[in-house]
Amino acid sequence: MKVLVIGDSYGLPRYAKDSFNVELDYAGTYPEQLRRMLTAHFAEDICLVNRCRHANTSLSLIKGEANEIEFLRPDYTILQLGLVDLWPAEGRRIWPLYSEQYGRDPWVTPDEYKNNLQLFIKFANSRGSKVILVNSPPVSKPHLLKHTGLEKKIAQYNNLLARLAPGAKGILLDWHESVKCLAERNVFGSDGIHPTREASKLLARLLLQQIISFEEEAGNG
Repeated sequence: MKVLVIGDSYGLPRYAKDSFNVELDYAGTYPEQLRRMLTAHFAEDICLVNRCRHANTSLSLIKGEANEIEFLRPDYTILQLGLVDLWPAEGRRIWPLYSEQYGRDPWVTPDEYKNNLQLFIKFANSRGSKVILVNSPPVSKPHLLKHTGLEKKIAQYNNLLARLAPGAKGILLDWHESVKCLAERNVFGSDGIHPTREASKLLARLLLQQIISFEEEAGNG
C-alpha cells in the first residue's frame, strides 16, 4: 500500500515555543503514527511519503505536488491544508513558499483554495488515488482574540471544503470537530496551534479507520 500525505507543519516535528526543547519528535507526528498503525493492521508493505512542509498552502498542489502523484501512484492521498492559506498575514514569522503570495492577506483566497483543491483531486482520482481531506483544526483562544475574524475565516474555509468534497470525489475527515473530544491541554502544543502527540495519535487513528473502510469496500480488508 502506498500513501501520500501532503500538509503543512501540522504533520512535522517541532521545538517548543521560544525554546530549543523538542516538543514533538518525528515518531509522534500523525503521518509517522499512521504509518506504524497501517503496518500493524495490514499484512503488507506500507510506503508512506510525508510531503508536509512549513508554510505549505494549497497553492503547492498546482505548483509541483502533482508530480508526486505521477511518480508514486499512491493508493491514498491525504490532504491536510488550509490553516496556512487563511491565516492573517499580520504577525507571521515565516515567508510564503511562493513569490506570488508576498504581500497578500490571506495568502490564498477562498476561491483559489477551492480551485487548487478541485484541480488536484481530479488529477489524483485520474491516477487511481483515493483522496482524504482533513479540514483545518481549531486554535487556542489567545489566537482567536489576537486575530479578529479568525474563527469565522476557519469556519468559512472548512464549510467550503465540506461542500467541495462530495462533488470532487474526496472523503472529508472533520478534524475540527473530532479533536474537540480531547481536553484542550491535550489538543494544543505550546504555540496553541500545533497538535500534541495525543492529538496526532487521534488524527492518525481516524485516518486509519477511513483507509480500513476503503479497503473493506474494495474487498481488500
